[in-house]
Amino acid sequence: MFHPVIMAGGSGTRFWPRSRRSHPKQLIRIFGQGTMIQQTVSRLEGEVSPESFLIITTREQAPEIARQLPQLGPEQIIAEPCGRDTSACIALAAFLLRRRDPDAVMFVLSADHTISPAREFARCLKEAATIAATHRALVAFGIRPSHPSELYGYIRRGDPLAGHTGHLPAFRLAEFKEKPTRAVAEQFIRAGEYYWNSGNFVWRAADILDAFRRHMPDLYAALEGIENDLGTPRQAEVLERVYPTLPKLSIDYGVMEKAPNAVLVEAQFQWDDVGAWDSIARHHPADEHGNHILARHAGLDTRRCIIVGEEGHLVTTIGVEDLIIVNTRDATLICDRRRAGHVKILVDMLKAQGLEAHL
Repeated sequence: MFHPVIMAGGSGTRFWPRSRRSHPKQLIRIFGQGTMIQQTVSRLEGEVSPESFLIITTREQAPEIARQLPQLGPEQIIAEPCGRDTSACIALAAFLLRRRDPDAVMFVLSADHTISPAREFARCLKEAATIAATHRALVAFGIRPSHPSELYGYIRRGDPLAGHTGHLPAFRLAEFKEKPTRAVAEQFIRAGEYYWNSGNFVWRAADILDAFRRHMPDLYAALEGIENDLGTPRQAEVLERVYPTLPKLSIDYGVMEKAPNAVLVEAQFQWDDVGAWDSIARHHPADEHGNHILARHAGLDTRRCIIVGEEGHLVTTIGVEDLIIVNTRDATLICDRRRAGHVKILVDMLKAQGLEAHL
């Protein structure tokens, strides 16, 4: 059975001040209809049953996720006691699913990406599931880059996957690369072998658990030790005790870079991880002055700005260019568009200054 596992524990700090601890990026509406986590679930409506979903999130976010996704039962929304990065999140989900369904195939998805069209996305997931089952592979979706971005990690393809007869291009996964400089990103584009790392994966629960056993034995042993308590009334108690002891490591570092059965599948859908406010420009049309307006706005000589406001609040501008302006009830952000990624640094500064009430 197919089981979408949605990782929904991110803080979305680059979308401050709209994104807050209890309502981060995935729980607010920025792009399209509904919040981003609602879109992630609805993308697979009609393809998988509602009871097959599993959401891994935080204690702060779990109540709002339950409110936004009433079709899911409480046992499908798992709150981590603390953040331990994606390896722990995925391993916990794999142990939970193996208990429910020994043949479970996991679609590991982020809660805050934009993907379209939904039908093509579902087709790619199912073909990746066939590859995962046939080759006992750990499948990563690579996005063919449209430009030399410094904002994404990259993955490099190796040899074509032997014996693969499907429609999707599939290769052995040769290498992971961190977010590059502009010059290095341009080299990646020219080489033609590099893809953006989408952070979305497909594999059998049994195979990813075997990979954890081989490559992250401490993580595997700790969760195996509480496996019999998962899905029982003791689950919260044992997670509270064990989870803080788990290694904090991403799935890329912890498993995928080491796994000989890692496979890169070239995605045939449109993808964007909408990592910061400047991504608004890719999803909302500009006015005649190049502004992207999601607010009640009146301006003079205002060009190439991104302006986001609360309902009922008027934002006015005079003689400004290339700014991001975001208004909320208790905080306002004004930022050079070229420095949209630095909002995360600003949030860290606010924490240090004791302004956490605004986070």
